Amino acid sequence: MNLQRRSEIRSAALHREIAKKLRDNPRLWEIPQRNIEKWKQLRGRLMPALMEWERILQKSKKGEILQILEGESEESVRLLSSSPFTGILTEKERKRIFESYSINPNQDS
Repeated sequence: MNLQRRSEIRSAALHREIAKKLRDNPRLWEIPQRNIEKWKQLRGRLMPALMEWERILQKSKKGEILQILEGESEESVRLLSSSPFTGILTEKERKRIFESYSINPNQDS
């Protein structure tokens, strides 16, 4: 498996875990919007993918957003590569997922 595909699969796993946490704790929905606002203030503007996320978060229903987070479509893969959901998973949760997708020197790459 090439590095790009491994990264996409790992991102999908991270975002599936994020979706679970969002379902369990509705207060976490504030985090992506706060991230976008913070990045906008720091940079003066948002890159196009984050502008798209800002629009999605403002106009879409939570169920539709969860479908993106758990989706396998090209659109989901593209959107997840610029995710504003940083900070929802703990470091321990992230590490566990990253380790499960780490490169093993004995595996084909």
